[in-house]
Amino acid sequence: MTTIENNHSVRQGVDLDKLERFVEFASANPAHVQFRLEATGEYEGRAAHTATTTGPYTLGGERIDRLARRYTRHYGAHREVEEALGFVDPTDREEVIEAVLAALTGCINTAVSASALVRGIELDELVTNVSVAWDPFVFLHITDPVRDGGLTPQFSDLRVELQVSGPGLTEEDLEYLRESVGRSAVYNLLSIAHPTSPTIRAT
Repeated sequence: MTTIENNHSVRQGVDLDKLERFVEFASANPAHVQFRLEATGEYEGRAAHTATTTGPYTLGGERIDRLARRYTRHYGAHREVEEALGFVDPTDREEVIEAVLAALTGCINTAVSASALVRGIELDELVTNVSVAWDPFVFLHITDPVRDGGLTPQFSDLRVELQVSGPGLTEEDLEYLRESVGRSAVYNLLSIAHPTSPTIRAT
């Protein structure tokens, strides 16, 4: 079980005593801390434009859904891309792959900063930069989505770079923080296979 190095009761805005009690509870009651997360995307009547909603989630078998926790984002494409593709009156929206990369940076920062708390490492700065190369041939119907019995790879060269600063950081601390990237849920989601078979129904 994780032991939190607690020299001060509050660090980085977290009550470490309460955090340690929660970790002990989770270790003893794993079913109570299991999540199922969800999101909904609704087509906006224009190709590639989607309004997404997050909010409801399930924790410990209980679905939590409250009106105050509804977050909506509008995704599309870069204006230059829409113009090249023939969109009438092209707009400039956040692109969905960019949103995934942004979520990855947030999740990595969550994992690394939480790991720093566990180890008692003080952080003054934590910046995560990620980038990925994307081949759009599948999206453009130039290449089939399935090849050799599996999905055609579209991405390559995923790069994750962290910049950290803090008092007295050692090489051992840096290696520990680098390894803590593996505690990021989104990094896990993107780095290993999570097979699924989409379903569809008419409404």
